[in-house]
Amino acid sequence: MTDELVGEGGFPLRIQPAAALRPGRSDGRNLLIVWFARKSFYWLFFLGMGMGLTAATLERQDPDFAVDWTSPSSVESGLVSPWALLVVAIMLRFVVAWTALAMAWPLARAHEVNLSPRTNFGSGVGKFFDRLNLARAFRSLRWTHHVRQVALQRLGSHGARIGKLDPILDVVNIAVGVSAFVAPLMVAAAYWP
Repeated sequence: MTDELVGEGGFPLRIQPAAALRPGRSDGRNLLIVWFARKSFYWLFFLGMGMGLTAATLERQDPDFAVDWTSPSSVESGLVSPWALLVVAIMLRFVVAWTALAMAWPLARAHEVNLSPRTNFGSGVGKFFDRLNLARAFRSLRWTHHVRQVALQRLGSHGARIGKLDPILDVVNIAVGVSAFVAPLMVAAAYWP
């Protein structure tokens, strides 16, 4: 094992979950809001898929649906179709990913990297991408259970109540995911000869 990976006394270094949060309550609160929005993607996605499949089954159409994300009119037509929640879910996932990255950026900027300075051509751009990769690592670390537990603890009694939402969303996500496949089959069995 190299020296960089070993702490004092020869023990391996461990990740401290609190180091993935900025001081105070607000960063933890914001992290949890974004986490629950991220977790809501699944029930929105499956509900949208179930509604779209059910509508296609009732209309006896091919359940083919595509959105050209570079065309506002295509996105708009997706938002007024039976597949609307599916489109909203995908948009939510995109927004959550970028929001979480922006929230992790200050941690990446504050992190001291113990490396020799870049001196090659394009070192300024290289430094930016190094920080971006570090922010992505912090974003992934912030999604972990242990970091979210620290965020909940910082919120005190509100955190204890908010923490109950996590398993509820797990159950909702599974139930909606199963029903997204069962409902169209039941509709097809009932309406098709």
